[in-house]
Amino acid sequence: MTTAISQSLTLAWRSLIPLKNSPGQLIGMLLQPVFMIVVFVYLFGGAAGGDRDGAVLYMLPGVLVQVALMATIGTGMNLATDIGNGVFDRFRTMPIARSAPLAGRVLADLLTLLVTIAMSLIVGYAVGFRVRTDPLSTLAGVGLVLLFAMALSWGSAWIGLIAKSVTSMQGISTAVLLPLTLGSSAFIPATDLPGWLTWWMGVNPVSHLAGAIRGLLVGGLRGADLWITFGWTTALLAVFTPLALRAYNRRVR
Repeated sequence: MTTAISQSLTLAWRSLIPLKNSPGQLIGMLLQPVFMIVVFVYLFGGAAGGDRDGAVLYMLPGVLVQVALMATIGTGMNLATDIGNGVFDRFRTMPIARSAPLAGRVLADLLTLLVTIAMSLIVGYAVGFRVRTDPLSTLAGVGLVLLFAMALSWGSAWIGLIAKSVTSMQGISTAVLLPLTLGSSAFIPATDLPGWLTWWMGVNPVSHLAGAIRGLLVGGLRGADLWITFGWTTALLAVFTPLALRAYNRRVR
């Protein structure tokens, strides 16, 4: 078990090394939260109460959630690319745990996501966002985002392993995630919306994740948001981790 973890960490580092030679990818990763904050806070800020300060407080947690969920698409895309390039055929001939390349890819993407989240908080601070709770709650909020993203990354990994191409993998993941993120209360409160949309926001797991992050950073945490998020995280891990491992074993057999 210890050996498998060590090998996973080594392969995670291997996945991060190419960022040194790809400054455009790194810059794009850092600029993504900047663009999202500008769009959602400054252009759509009126939907959160009509003033910029209120929009920042309401929408920045939503930006963290949006950034985290969209970043999971990269897990499946990178896996599909590595398989297409024959990288995993080389791993198959090495004396390493079969799950190490897959776990290493997920860990590497979580580390890059942590950098993106930090950038989002820095930009948020620059535009007026202030944490209104305490450092422990803030760390819990960041940890909850990473935990949910990790669970969803296994779903992305599964899609990447069964998809016929990187393009199809990206299309499937985007088609799933966009309705979840944009059709949630991450950016717009459910009040004054049509009844069916209010219902959808109420059952949408992204709404509860955004609500939990907002409560941990700004205050007013609802226990239901927290426990529903933990429930969805557990369910995603229970379903997609074995599916991804099975699909991976079939592809590298």
